[in-house]
Amino acid sequence: MSHRTLAGLAITLIASLGQSPNAPSAAAQRAAVQAEVESVVPGTLTADGDWCVGTAVEVVLTAHVIDLTSQSDVTEGTLEWQVCQSPQLVGLPKEDCESHGSARWAGAVISDLSFDPTPSLRSRFVAPVLGWRLRYRAARGSGFKSATSEPFNTDRTCGL
Repeated sequence: MSHRTLAGLAITLIASLGQSPNAPSAAAQRAAVQAEVESVVPGTLTADGDWCVGTAVEVVLTAHVIDLTSQSDVTEGTLEWQVCQSPQLVGLPKEDCESHGSARWAGAVISDLSFDPTPSLRSRFVAPVLGWRLRYRAARGSGFKSATSEPFNTDRTCGL
């Protein structure tokens, strides 16, 4: 065996000391979270996860992020309220953003969870049905994974 090969083998062995081949990566050690809407007032949750808001002029959406291990509220990082919209900035149902069309999720408001762990958003949307989702961004060093909620609609037509 040449000196160069032996030196390379020694460096590889030293670099791997203390590392288990089955050790989880840093990303795998981060705690899973779930971002979700807690309530829509006025509104009634439907079986498919949407919110029937009837003819309300204004609704208040309240959300939270839960640490799935401890089942407690996450109080660090940011929560972005996103709406489904067309390229012309028209609000659309969640189904339009979930398909492969031109509709996209667009950030509406960012809430800092260290300031308010259950942030609320007042909305006076005019669309008959408007798609929403929440995007949680973990704070650096928090130990949490970032997450996106299941999309949902606020529906003005469901009571008709």
